[in-house]
Amino acid sequence: MKAQGLPWLSVVALLVSLPYSSLLNMETFILDYSSRNLSAVPPDLPPSVQCLDVSQNRIWTLKKHDFHRTPRLHFLNLSWNILEDIHPDTFISTPLLATLDLSHNSLKNLSHQQYLVKAQNLQYLDLSSNLFAVMALGYEFSKLMKLKWLGLSARIIQNNNFVNVSDLHLQTLFIQAQDLTVYENGSLTGAKSDKIVILMPSNVFDLPIIVDALTSFKQVELRGLYNPEDFLGILVTRKVRIQTVNLHLSSVWSTWKVITALTNRALMSTICQFSMSNLTLYDMYGDYFVIQGYSLDSFSIRQASVTVFIFNQLSLYDFIINIPARNLTFAQSPIVHMTCPKVVSMIQMLDLSDCVLTENVFKDPLGECNTLSNLEILVLKRNNLRQLMPLTSRVQLMSSLRHVDFSQNSLTYEETQGRCNWPSKISHLDLSFNEFEQTVFKCLPTALVNLNLQNNHISAIPANISGLDSLKVLDLTANRLLDLPDCLGYPKLQKLVLRGNFLHAPSTGSLKTCSHLTVVDMSMNPYICTCPLREFTNLIDEKGTLGGSNSWKYQRITVAHWPDGYRCSYPEYWRKAMLKNFSMLEITCNAGLLAVTILVPAIILIIAVGILCQQLDLPWYISMIWKWTRAKHHARSSQQRQEDLQGVHFHAFISYSQRNANWVIGQLLPKLEGEDSSTQNGLRVCHHERDFIPGRPILDNILHCIEQSRCCVFVLSSHFVQSDWCHYELYFASHQWITRGMDNIILILLEPLPTYLIPSKYYQLKAMMARRTYLEWPQDTAKQRLFWANLRAALQADLPDCGEREWE
Repeated sequence: MKAQGLPWLSVVALLVSLPYSSLLNMETFILDYSSRNLSAVPPDLPPSVQCLDVSQNRIWTLKKHDFHRTPRLHFLNLSWNILEDIHPDTFISTPLLATLDLSHNSLKNLSHQQYLVKAQNLQYLDLSSNLFAVMALGYEFSKLMKLKWLGLSARIIQNNNFVNVSDLHLQTLFIQAQDLTVYENGSLTGAKSDKIVILMPSNVFDLPIIVDALTSFKQVELRGLYNPEDFLGILVTRKVRIQTVNLHLSSVWSTWKVITALTNRALMSTICQFSMSNLTLYDMYGDYFVIQGYSLDSFSIRQASVTVFIFNQLSLYDFIINIPARNLTFAQSPIVHMTCPKVVSMIQMLDLSDCVLTENVFKDPLGECNTLSNLEILVLKRNNLRQLMPLTSRVQLMSSLRHVDFSQNSLTYEETQGRCNWPSKISHLDLSFNEFEQTVFKCLPTALVNLNLQNNHISAIPANISGLDSLKVLDLTANRLLDLPDCLGYPKLQKLVLRGNFLHAPSTGSLKTCSHLTVVDMSMNPYICTCPLREFTNLIDEKGTLGGSNSWKYQRITVAHWPDGYRCSYPEYWRKAMLKNFSMLEITCNAGLLAVTILVPAIILIIAVGILCQQLDLPWYISMIWKWTRAKHHARSSQQRQEDLQGVHFHAFISYSQRNANWVIGQLLPKLEGEDSSTQNGLRVCHHERDFIPGRPILDNILHCIEQSRCCVFVLSSHFVQSDWCHYELYFASHQWITRGMDNIILILLEPLPTYLIPSKYYQLKAMMARRTYLEWPQDTAKQRLFWANLRAALQADLPDCGEREWE
């Protein structure tokens, strides 16, 4: 059957033969011309190529100059072609060639491979699955002094076939013997190799080959054993001395009887490591027991299956668990249970991974298992374990247990499960890839040194942890932590791994409780690059050491994978940027500094504006402008009809105290009437000393003038409120306002007039001053111009021409 891609052997050889610098660039060092239907080696190979794959083509010959432009070639895969001939000088230009795969071709003469003379740096050579008739290695093989791995095949294997490689000390000799037709006993004894791997022919030559292999090689791997005999028993019967210490059987089709017999024979032989893989049992008949009094260093069964449906499973489990081996593995097999050894077992390492075991493993009807007291390492990963507490009961009597691996299950722990009972010596515990939450910290051994809890559902670490005083390594990779935990529950912690959690802006203050911490790994977290993260990044120096402030004076923590593993995830403009390049202005993140920066200039500006306003008396000007604007607006909006002004001869009637006459006569009248009485723009003002009709009663004159005036102007002062006549004039003006419906009263405050100085009979004046806007006479000459403008604006109106005034 045709292989797909690089054969596994070629890949291994490739990785080992290449320089370390080439291994650093795994994506580009293989030039792949496989499966291109090529009939010859491509002529345009680049001189820099180190690895070339031209497998699975139709190349039938290699010429002298096929590789003359590739002096750096280390690895060449020519498998699965139709090669028949190779020129002797083909590899003269490739002095660095270390790996050559010529398997699955049509080469015919194994004793005449002259091209090998020019490839003396070869370490890996595969010539298996060709058309060689006899496995007679030519003299050119003796030149390959660096050869470590050699793959061969032929139909005939004879004595002295390996004489030309007898001086070579191979690490592995691979023989594909499936097409074997002739085998002379003792033929393999001439080869020297640490290990021999034989793909068995499954015919009469099986036993002779096995005998030679077991008597000549320390490590033996037999592949493709179909219904084998108890060959170890046969060797014992023949009193053949076995040299093998490591025996591996792969791709085996057999019965339980033969497997148990082989195991017992291995126990009684020189074999120290006995292993089987890809084992298929088609007959489980019989109950067999392990012979006692012997032991193995290791016994292993991987990928075992049974084709019968009904058999005694307990017999299988009892046989396996009672094998006296220091290291016992029964993995990648669909077993649902494992029993407890009958007597105290010597097993120190027990691997039951990749099965379907439950937490009832080792459970005995008579109680918990107490015969695995020498067990130090227990591996139960990738099973069907669900509850942690029952598991602790299964192992509580394994008093020597130090290393436990329960990873890649579906384990949980809740306090309702009960109290956990661990052996006292457990120092390494792997609970990764389970479904634990933070309650798992209440079910841990007290002597732990290394705890692996990666890929669980832990969102926080409880504050009341106790009993982990010896813990030095804690791995919480790929959990749900939002911040860094403290070390109060495990004060001797030296390494903390928090990769792939939900750390956004870690608060490093909690690490100050970790006085022994030397390494922390917080890479691959979704860091949010905003102000809260600045404190974290500022504490890490260029060398990736955490501790950049006085409070960290005596503590330096190495930040693993810094800086490449630490990148921003938000906001978008910082996304994927490394944290070492992240920075923000101090003013952006310091609220106090930002407030000072904004408020201080604002306060200074306000004070400056206030002082300026005070110096320039701006509030008064603004007030006067506002009054002038309102007066103008009022004048326009309340424009009276001409007929409403019939009989009105004056713009204003002036009411004042006689003690303020000097100001009225000297200031008010000239400004309103104009400096020149003939001025066209002057206002008509009713002044009692000029416009009262002699001989008439004073009250009649007052009433008559008020009626003939559009507005009444009251000059308020402390003297005004002491005058009775002023009081009468104010009263009549108020009455006129009510009867005529005209807003005709204007107040001028000549001097400050506190309300407590106003007599109670002037209640109308108090009310007016409380609700009406009045004009204040400014002492500053510069402001008086605006005062007069406001007053004139309030009095301005188009009055009808006045004739001779008559009394009605």
